[in-house]
Amino acid sequence: MVLGNREWSFVASDAREAGTTTRRGVRAFLAEEACERCDLDAVELIVGELISNVIQHAPGPIGMHCWWEDDGAILLVADRGPGLPAVRPIPDPDGTHGRGLLLIDALARSVRFDCTPGQGTRIAVQLPVCKRRSAPAEP
Repeated sequence: MVLGNREWSFVASDAREAGTTTRRGVRAFLAEEACERCDLDAVELIVGELISNVIQHAPGPIGMHCWWEDDGAILLVADRGPGLPAVRPIPDPDGTHGRGLLLIDALARSVRFDCTPGQGTRIAVQLPVCKRRSAPAEP
């Protein structure tokens, strides 16, 4: 895990290594500059769902990168799995799986998918956080 002033990154050869430490790492990185009203719990949930999707559907390497862009934060997750289907099925109302991406769509400001069949998926999420406004400088 790499933590810098403006960026946070994580790379592992096995997505199962990402777990709790990664969710908390993204949260800690954002908390340094996030406003007090931001939903850092939703950020942890989004990160956890994205990691779970990689573990379940694209086991193997994972790369994660989070950075501040203007007033918001972006999380990029990349895997080397088979990619997402062009049309995602609607989850079974009685089922216990298939709601992760719907949940992410509901919590995030925006979600963008970039899939290349057989080469992996990149998901860019604009997280539900904004930067804390700094106090104006005194004259």
